[in-house]
Amino acid sequence: MPEQTLRDLIGQLRTEIDQLPPADEAARDRLTQLIADLETRLSESAEAADHDSLVSSVQESIRQLEVEHPRTTGVLNHIMMTLSNMGI
Repeated sequence: MPEQTLRDLIGQLRTEIDQLPPADEAARDRLTQLIADLETRLSESAEAADHDSLVSSVQESIRQLEVEHPRTTGVLNHIMMTLSNMGI
């Protein structure tokens, strides 16, 4: 169940990326890479070190986006909670 929730949140994150202003290319690139990392986690059995890197990446994205993109930050916070529920 948490994996399906994560898939749903990835979809929401894609929607948020599509709504970012064209000038915000850095945020778009960072979030696109984050989605790729999350999808890799879902498709493979990753090592614990990979989990730490993934969580750090989500946390860093939250810090960088929280002021200018609060809705995107909300989705990222849900992703963090879902990863935690999955034991990551």
